[in-house]
Amino acid sequence: MGVPEAEFSKRVDLTKDQCVIDEEYFFVRGHIEIPTTDLEPDFAWSVWCSLSRESFVDASLRWESEERSGVSYFGWLFTDLPCYEKPTRNLKTNVVFQRVGTVMRVDMQECDHALWIEQTMGIDRKRVEAIAHQILHGR
Repeated sequence: MGVPEAEFSKRVDLTKDQCVIDEEYFFVRGHIEIPTTDLEPDFAWSVWCSLSRESFVDASLRWESEERSGVSYFGWLFTDLPCYEKPTRNLKTNVVFQRVGTVMRVDMQECDHALWIEQTMGIDRKRVEAIAHQILHGR
């Protein structure tokens, strides 16, 4: 969903963790944590997920609440991640609140995508290096 630069300030309300476009599309930022089998710390993708209006409003009301930890919302992954053969956008997720001041955790819902498999099974140092190489140098 592209917004022309000239219209951005009128149509987009953006913070480091939330985004609303045209008061119709709602997004939160989170981390897809990928366990690493032979490396510390674990690997994480920083991504945006779309939420329904109702979920976004509920999440916004809980944003500073100490009781928010563990509250989960259904979302659609809205970030195109490199390094995967199949597209990552529009995969089903659960977006989970962590403690206040911590970015939301994004858990992939079960599917046949390599991203879900990596989040479930973990990756090794060689895969992390391959991802870094592709991001820095392209294919």
